[in-house]
Amino acid sequence: MDNIFEVEKLNCIRNEMTHLWGSACATAGGAVVLFLSSEANIFYYIMAITGMLISIIMANAYFIRRNEVVKILKQLEEK
Repeated sequence: MDNIFEVEKLNCIRNEMTHLWGSACATAGGAVVLFLSSEANIFYYIMAITGMLISIIMANAYFIRRNEVVKILKQLEEK
């Protein structure tokens, strides 16, 4: 029964990781577009920097979740 719980937990974490990675890439892409915009002004630069910071935070959350997946897989391997 415990094994089923761990497998479901892995599925949920992998799903969350997919969303985090996609969101980080989309946000970083939007930030780059704002930096390279021909009508760039201070508002665009502020939004681009904010987007890059949010992207970094989401990428960090992705790698934290990845470490959790590795830890759970090692626990399952030991069983």
